[in-house]
Amino acid sequence: MRYRFLLLMLVISLSACSFQVDVVTPPPSSTVPPATSPALTLPADTPTSLPTLTFTPAIPPTSLQESAGVYPIRFAPNGTYVDILDSLTAGASKTYSVNALQGQIMSVSMRVDPNSGWTVVPLKIVGADGRVLCPTQENNSCYFWRGVLPATQDYFVTLSPDVDVADFILRVAIDPPGTSSQSFPYRSIDSAVFFIYTDEFAPVQFPAMYVTKLIPEVALQFIDTKSLDKTNLSEAYFLFGASFDPGAVANCTQPGSFGGPETIIGEVDIDGVTFTRSEAAGVGAGNVYEQTYYRTVYQGSCYELTLFMHSTNIGNYSPESGVKEFDRAALLEKFEAILSTLIIK
Repeated sequence: MRYRFLLLMLVISLSACSFQVDVVTPPPSSTVPPATSPALTLPADTPTSLPTLTFTPAIPPTSLQESAGVYPIRFAPNGTYVDILDSLTAGASKTYSVNALQGQIMSVSMRVDPNSGWTVVPLKIVGADGRVLCPTQENNSCYFWRGVLPATQDYFVTLSPDVDVADFILRVAIDPPGTSSQSFPYRSIDSAVFFIYTDEFAPVQFPAMYVTKLIPEVALQFIDTKSLDKTNLSEAYFLFGASFDPGAVANCTQPGSFGGPETIIGEVDIDGVTFTRSEAAGVGAGNVYEQTYYRTVYQGSCYELTLFMHSTNIGNYSPESGVKEFDRAALLEKFEAILSTLIIK
């Protein structure tokens, strides 16, 4: 599997604002305690109790109990995922274990504290039977994984950072038997914006590529391994940002310039709010970058949602490589599904 990042882009620190992820089930003791937020009107079928995960400075050691060098992950009663707050030093490694059933879909992802420098942490996922799920190809790196589990057994997730990673959240999600996905709600820092995404996406620290007007408050990376493996899709993100800065508000819906011309396509209505929709594309060194933007000024703030896709020119691959064109329409449909849940109060 190829997981490419825009390493030639200038990497800068993200916003110092706290990152917030709403979760569906109460987090177990190994996760960050919930914090309260102002009330928000949610869809009728959405849980009303939405704890908020935040990064905190000087985090204590993980509360998971080590057993023979492995830290078993325990789900809360009826829980379908855990978010574990932990830290690691460069050159060290740590292994977590989780038990799951054959046929269940598991996803593993991690997000570094946004106040830290951008980095990625290699993962290795191995079943008790020795089968390696991640990375899927020898000599390739793996930074996330989502797929169908081949057997009922323990699975071991090992993190091996090349640099110190002071704070990170490791998310391990396992869909209930017979289901193909689960959903997570996101509520913005000011609680004015709400949307829902599936476990095909995971919150990550965005590598500060210059593709948006506003610094993303949250970046959801597309992590479905089957959709990425042996295709020319390198990476894809759903980005959300907001600002009440007068300059940002004044120019909110105007086209930007991020490596390629941006063209306004028209206006769309999302939950009663009118957004300006625009598109942009750029190419370079065999790479293709595509952005679709939705921007609006509402209640004195500028809101920007970005659908970002980075792929490689399919013509660069020989037929023997087995690399296929990624399903662009299917990915856009998944992006649009998130947009369809958007609420701005």
